[in-house]
Amino acid sequence: MNPTKSKILEALNEAAEPMSIGEIAKAIDVSWATAKTNILELSQDKLLNIKKFGKNWIIWVDASNETIETCSKYRR
Repeated sequence: MNPTKSKILEALNEAAEPMSIGEIAKAIDVSWATAKTNILELSQDKLLNIKKFGKNWIIWVDASNETIETCSKYRR
């Protein structure tokens, strides 16, 4: 994991609420595009959750990393 991704995770873990890409970029002192690229890569690795509201992206760390077992898991 590169230093930018580590800084993004640290900033989100320290935040009391979800953050936007612009807020994260400002907190870790990188450009908006760099923050977005790294955030999207972290979300593909399932380390972050992302939701797009209008033109804004909201990012947060999921507190529960446990998988939810459902009935469909046991179907053949």
